[in-house]
Amino acid sequence: MQQSKIRNIIHPFPCIGIFPYKYYFCTTMMKIIFALTFALLFNHYSFSQTVDEKPLKKKTKFQAGFYLGSYFSNKHTARLYDGYGYDADGNRNEFVNNFTVEESSFMYRKIVMEYGGGYGQADQIAIALGVDPGQWTFDETDMPAGMRYNPAFMVGAQLSYAVTKKDAVLVNVNAAKLTLSGHFTIVLTSPPIGPQQPGFQNIQTFGISGSEQRLMFQAGYRRLLGDDEIFNFFIEGGPTLNMTEYSGNSIAINNLRIDLGTYYSQPFYTTYRARYLRGASIGAFAGLGMNIQANKNWALQLLYSPSYEKINIGEVPRPTLHHALGLRAIYSL
Repeated sequence: MQQSKIRNIIHPFPCIGIFPYKYYFCTTMMKIIFALTFALLFNHYSFSQTVDEKPLKKKTKFQAGFYLGSYFSNKHTARLYDGYGYDADGNRNEFVNNFTVEESSFMYRKIVMEYGGGYGQADQIAIALGVDPGQWTFDETDMPAGMRYNPAFMVGAQLSYAVTKKDAVLVNVNAAKLTLSGHFTIVLTSPPIGPQQPGFQNIQTFGISGSEQRLMFQAGYRRLLGDDEIFNFFIEGGPTLNMTEYSGNSIAINNLRIDLGTYYSQPFYTTYRARYLRGASIGAFAGLGMNIQANKNWALQLLYSPSYEKINIGEVPRPTLHHALGLRAIYSL
């Protein structure tokens, strides 16, 4: 009895007794139970891993975005707006043509002939200047100087497709409305008030302006540089197509505003308008900037983008360099 109690303490499992066959049987059963338990636990663990590692829904590689920036155009085509104008055959007008007024410069015809009393009408230029009729002069030395494009506001949209994590093909569409500015002079011949130095001329300066519209289509390739998950530099480039159209040209003499573009509206300028006041051309663009990954969907890009292209309006256009600087926001769809 004492021996049985001792063995029960050593073998606490009730099935393990003092007889060898019973011990063997119970030990075998315990091994089987342990093996089944292990198999069930392993199967459960494997199933859990399979569920946890189920691939996530594949993310689309398409990206869409918008662009806001500044556009700096080359001044080559600014000559179209300098007040001389062109005849219906595309020839640049002289300041004054002694044979026909119709081939004189737009500014001479407007200031001297139409608004300056050249056809026996009231001298509206003198009224605008605040002097008596005829007390002013305007000659070729007073014609506009320094015509330049002003920095323009440019907006755009972008669609891209990510080929790899770092590479993408892209299509950009950008639009800008450009303005130009310059100045011209008129000399007042009315007697000055008070003593003046010898050779003094009362020269008044006024503004001349122009405007045009441009639409640019770009198709190319973009490459992210570096392996950082948030900040990366990038480069891009490809061909570009620009479509440009003349919008207007005018001068202002104090409160008197004169439209120089009215000549281009005349019926016999139809061919000229189609050939010289609107056009399209192909060039190339490049881009360099910094990509900032704001979150898993949005990225911001600070971009400098030069382009080498011909603005196909005006007289003898040629390829020139243009610049853009702006911010692009891209959303991964």
